[in-house]
Amino acid sequence: MSIVPRDSPLRHLFGLLDAPDIETHPKEWWAAMDKHTAERFNPKNPLPNHFNRGQPESFYRDYITQDVIMEFVAARRITAHSQLNYSQIFVDLLAEQDFEEKFIALSPDEKENLFLRAFQSNEKRATYRPFLKGKADCPELNRDALFSDNGRGFVDVMRSCIISDISKVPAQPMIIENKRFDEIIGYYPNDTSTARGAQANMNRMMRTEYILTFVHCTVAFFHGVEQVEQRILTTEHSKTKPALKEKSAMFEELMGKAGSEVFKKEEAKRRKEMILHCQVCLKPEDKTKTGKMTVCSRCRAIGREIRYCGRECQVADWKSHKKECGKPLDISAAFADVNMKGSTPKQEGRVDIPPCPSGYRRSPHLIRHIEELQGHPSKDYLRDFQGDEYFGVSLDEVPGAAIFIVMRNILFTTDVGPRAEGALLYVYRVLQNSAPGGGEQGTQAQLKREYGLPLWNRMQELIRRSKPPYEIPEVSRAEIDVVLGWLQKSPRFEEELVAWRPGQGNALPLGLMVGPQKDVFCKAAFPESATPTPTFLTKMTNFRTMTGVRAVGPNFNIPKSIDEPENNYIYAKFTNLDDQIKYLQMNPQADYMIWGHPDSPRYPMVLQFNDFMTTVSFLAHRQHVFASGGYAIDSLVYLIMSLRPALKRKKIPSEVLLKQLGREYSRGYVDIALGMISRRESDGKEVYNRRNGKVYEIGEIPLKQTADTKKMLFWLKETGRFPDIFRCLPDSAFSSFTSTSQMALASEID
Repeated sequence: MSIVPRDSPLRHLFGLLDAPDIETHPKEWWAAMDKHTAERFNPKNPLPNHFNRGQPESFYRDYITQDVIMEFVAARRITAHSQLNYSQIFVDLLAEQDFEEKFIALSPDEKENLFLRAFQSNEKRATYRPFLKGKADCPELNRDALFSDNGRGFVDVMRSCIISDISKVPAQPMIIENKRFDEIIGYYPNDTSTARGAQANMNRMMRTEYILTFVHCTVAFFHGVEQVEQRILTTEHSKTKPALKEKSAMFEELMGKAGSEVFKKEEAKRRKEMILHCQVCLKPEDKTKTGKMTVCSRCRAIGREIRYCGRECQVADWKSHKKECGKPLDISAAFADVNMKGSTPKQEGRVDIPPCPSGYRRSPHLIRHIEELQGHPSKDYLRDFQGDEYFGVSLDEVPGAAIFIVMRNILFTTDVGPRAEGALLYVYRVLQNSAPGGGEQGTQAQLKREYGLPLWNRMQELIRRSKPPYEIPEVSRAEIDVVLGWLQKSPRFEEELVAWRPGQGNALPLGLMVGPQKDVFCKAAFPESATPTPTFLTKMTNFRTMTGVRAVGPNFNIPKSIDEPENNYIYAKFTNLDDQIKYLQMNPQADYMIWGHPDSPRYPMVLQFNDFMTTVSFLAHRQHVFASGGYAIDSLVYLIMSLRPALKRKKIPSEVLLKQLGREYSRGYVDIALGMISRRESDGKEVYNRRNGKVYEIGEIPLKQTADTKKMLFWLKETGRFPDIFRCLPDSAFSSFTSTSQMALASEID
């Protein structure tokens, strides 16, 4: 029962309800409060009275004293800290302990009992109960809302209580927004009155805190806790009686003399029970065990009490505290970021994971996923595997990794619009190719938990209303550059991105087809300096004889080694190409055979370039080095510069390739070629420093013109590769090709 008399103007001013006693008649109390709350939040009804709404700036200037500002600051710190603790508990329950399923399985009576006990605990804790509405400000806690969908309404409220980053105390306390409540209290996002805005923010924060503590109490009682300890912290006790005495006239006017005396007595008792605490870690002061805490002397001199449990916390707080130490607080302190122990994460966060934007609420499963990703910096995604185990997914190619991260981060920051639907489809298809254990069903279940059924269903509708390939929104150069900036700082693609600079150079239209059926297409504007030569590398499984293989193409037109000595070198003496040529002719479309793969060193790998110009140029240089051995240093350098990055992306160490080339062309020649390859300081590109002092990028390396190079296009066409290009290639190209005129050929193709 309220201590405010029925005839007091305070009852009209605050719209107080004379509800049944929650301790003796909890069901009746809830029913009465639900009815009262529904009337207050019915948009068809006039706004109910609220003491703060419409007050002039002068009122707040007089009302919000130094003590009140300090109360605001302390309340924000305590609330932010409790929000972190609650969120960590709620995420663990929802993401790891199947709380939702267990709670839904309770009977209606069991759920009701938990809710009533939570309300009773919450109402005992309520600060300034006559002045704050508590339950009446929270339509989210009405019976119909909590019991909706067999109790999933409560679980939805629980989800709304979770902050987006559970690794640190939030810089600003989270607010569970309600438009009608903002109208009732007169809150405006850009209020010209800072003092009025500070009071309105306090009201919003306390409404949020009421909901959070209700959920926390319900969860605690669900797990068998008999009584929830609800400590109320404060910064001082000494000012309680003087402050209450100073406001006696106002209390008597609002409550009557008898009501005023009861209120002051109860309030003095309540304030005395509030716990003094450390400014940094919120450790409670225990005079009987550890004695009084240290109080900042300069702040005490101006009537403010800032406590520290020890030197460690005092030193940790100094950087923040020194700005206001011994100085009056400005009202802006009521909006400042919270800075306390736990405000920084335990480990440095990943730069490639964006913060949660305002207005978007991540699911508990997604929050837990992001938390786990922080400990796996080389992984682009984690797949649920078994229990607490995860299967890490890392994309091996720069374009694939960059576009996947763009799509993943879209899902991390929004669930609205075609981009979110396309991003989910893209991520889904990529994960289908790397699904462990649980396979397809496990992939779907994880994505539904992380991003919700509504977005999943919209993605499925996207598939139903169109035909493959499903084209999703294009990725811009700016988006790619942001991700490449992150990847460049990681060891994964250090070599591939050494020449990339944000915003510099041409952007090429790059298209990726992903999924088991290659049915999802994404187009991106990709920087040329970060675009690798597309290659195909697979284990050779066809060890058949030459029977059935068409003896056409470059692999059946291998030039003979030059046996005549030139400059005292006999080329054939240093080459060992029998196996290379043998297996190339078993695979007419292969460009090179690779041996020595770490997990199968006995079997060759088939390497094939997928880019037309790269293929033609590589084959021309290959034929030259086949004929002249390692002495054809230009072409040997070209082979190393083209094969090494292609194999690195396939996780084949560079030394494996160099050992093979050493066997084929002599390690001495290979070492000479390596000594002529370096990184250009100006742009980081790999270049060939020729003996004559000239410097060449890979596409500029000269090639000695022979009869074979002129026939290269004709031979390549015979293999059946690049049919679309050969259909539009003019006849003149077949007689005019040289390696040093690639751009001219490219213009003819265009």
